[in-house]
Amino acid sequence: MLKALNVVAGIDMGATHIRLCLMDDNGEVLHCEKQRTAEVITGGVVCGIAALLGAPLARLKARCRGLVMGFPALVGKDKRTIISTPNLPLRAEELNELAGKLEDALGCPVEFSRDVNLQLSFDVAQNGLQESQVLGAYLGTGMGFAVWLNGAPWTGAHGVAGELGHIPQGDMSLTCGCGNAGCLETVCSGIALKRWYDSAPRDYEMGELFVFAQNEPFVTALLSHAARAIATSVNLFDPDAVILGGGVMDMADFPREALIAQIKQHLRRPLPHDAVRFIAASSSAFNGAQGAATLARSQHLPAPAVAPVRAAFG
Repeated sequence: MLKALNVVAGIDMGATHIRLCLMDDNGEVLHCEKQRTAEVITGGVVCGIAALLGAPLARLKARCRGLVMGFPALVGKDKRTIISTPNLPLRAEELNELAGKLEDALGCPVEFSRDVNLQLSFDVAQNGLQESQVLGAYLGTGMGFAVWLNGAPWTGAHGVAGELGHIPQGDMSLTCGCGNAGCLETVCSGIALKRWYDSAPRDYEMGELFVFAQNEPFVTALLSHAARAIATSVNLFDPDAVILGGGVMDMADFPREALIAQIKQHLRRPLPHDAVRFIAASSSAFNGAQGAATLARSQHLPAPAVAPVRAAFG
């Protein structure tokens, strides 16, 4: 009987789509898949994840040795507790003991992470910035943010550091999905953009918003909010580099250079203004899932054995 192939899994669960990556012990990506989140979790999160993994594992004749799963959520320092998921349609009872329930269903260790920490880990590796201090600002459904410090994502005392989207720099008349009033995400997020887009008839698609409405007051205000928030983080952390990405920034004609120029207007001179670098995030839809799989591989799959090299003498 053939021995089962050992793999690890990385899952990036977003509000709209859930992405899966399977990786072997050599770091080779064996399978990537994207499905709509609502469809995967229709029968429950545990059953949905088990089904998502089941088909490709069977096809590859593989066994999953570990899963790292990213959420747009607050994740506890134990990497097993999901504290809050404002942008995901999950009930509190579904989140209770979820890591253990998934381990029972999948037969492998399970660990959770904030999705932006996985995205930043991928981007840091892609740009060779492992020894640098890096900030990641990902404007997507929410205002994602992460900090790379001392060779790893910095998660703070309780595992919930980096919530730039929830600083009180928004519309105080609006309640954020987190329950607080006036968070940055009420005026600077994909959710805020969609709310504005739906507020009146438009003769263009949502994905073309920056092509046709870049100078609309709400849109220019959103960019200004993003610039001030990111500049504040740069002035606080003094990083080597800032990664800029996310679904909104990936939209057609997003004014990336204009955003960077606005950020620089608010930076302390001469430093960090003169030294900090701005780098575009890789826009692959599977970066978060691949980052999760890479982390799972480092924890649950031993490095492939290398045959010793015999030295030859004279």
